[in-house]
Amino acid sequence: MLARFAKPSAAATSEAVIFNYQRPTRARLVAQDCRGGLWLVEVFDSLHKVWVWQDESHDMEKAVDDARRLSLFPG
Repeated sequence: MLARFAKPSAAATSEAVIFNYQRPTRARLVAQDCRGGLWLVEVFDSLHKVWVWQDESHDMEKAVDDARRLSLFPG
């Protein structure tokens, strides 16, 4: 007997780049617009288990570089 599976729905997550050198940080695409999108730079707060906003940019390269730099410094 063959099982039939429903087609999975499209993922609703955004693109993200995560660094984990000294502390976890990420650059995350949260919105698309005519300028390429809005990227958030966030640091993980291990005490409260939440991602904390640090910066935002419409430039992906700047956001990724900022996240990488933040990850290099201990929290």
